[in-house]
Amino acid sequence: MARVVITGGAGFLGQRVAQSLQRHESLLINGSMEPIQSICLVDRVIPDGFGHSNLEVIQGDLLTLIQTDPDIFQASDVVIHLASAVSGECEQHLELGLKANLETGIALGQLLANLPTKPLLIFSSSLAIYGGSADFPLPEVITDTTRPNPQNSYGSQKLMLETFYADLARRDALSVRTLRLMTVSVRPGKPNQAASGFLSGVIREPLSGLASNVPVPLDTQVALNSPEQAVDGLIQAMGISDQAWGTPLGLNLPGMRLSIQEMLDALEATAGPKVLDLLTYERDPMIETIVAGWPSHFESVRANRLGFQSTESFEAVVQRFQTTK
Repeated sequence: MARVVITGGAGFLGQRVAQSLQRHESLLINGSMEPIQSICLVDRVIPDGFGHSNLEVIQGDLLTLIQTDPDIFQASDVVIHLASAVSGECEQHLELGLKANLETGIALGQLLANLPTKPLLIFSSSLAIYGGSADFPLPEVITDTTRPNPQNSYGSQKLMLETFYADLARRDALSVRTLRLMTVSVRPGKPNQAASGFLSGVIREPLSGLASNVPVPLDTQVALNSPEQAVDGLIQAMGISDQAWGTPLGLNLPGMRLSIQEMLDALEATAGPKVLDLLTYERDPMIETIVAGWPSHFESVRANRLGFQSTESFEAVVQRFQTTK
């Protein structure tokens, strides 16, 4: 019987992962099918009325809970670690990112590594671990062997946790599946402080009749996962055995590659040309610098070998969002 704990469980992806898991009586975990006993969502803020009768919901700061109430994790078979401060916050407030991401992530890894059960840790990392600098430029195509070179604090924190978790796996203290997600779009809800937030905002707000700003050049290339790709990827990674997964180093989740102009073309194709009147085009130097440092072209033999695929069009993603928002 499997107990699954989702950190950041009341967030956008956390809720959708939980909803997907609830549709199954059994779950493939590390190559073996296990009945689901319980699903526990942990988050700093739990919205009023949130949750379902068959979900355990715990509110609190994750680092504090790890330090004061470690029993939350004692019987866990799987921990899906989604809780994170976002990129814009981390760039503006280093200490916040170090505590919310790095210190908390290390504490979680130490706690799980000391359990006798050798739980499975699914870690949501990011393509922000890659970047280019003057003496180490970003390659045209990111492959499985491309060296990480983060150019922002968020990416650096994610990479440090990747390395730490891989070392715990090397020491046979944990089973680890690190999945590097692309920017997830289209996200519902309110804008956040992520540098990538506009990649949902330029679609979400106009479809709701609201104005939105495009802070980067229209020819900027980006790599995106749809919400469904991200959720399915996390759950698929959970089922792959240690032997099949191989190295505990991170895996780049395949997704969509397109320009900002192509995103707006999909918006227009879905809602008509008048919707573009709600967009403004004021450049934001901080966002432009961060996003320009992210790669957009990925090739992963390893992901293909493990069965991860991306065949979705962004226009289909926008159409689906419009019908479900």
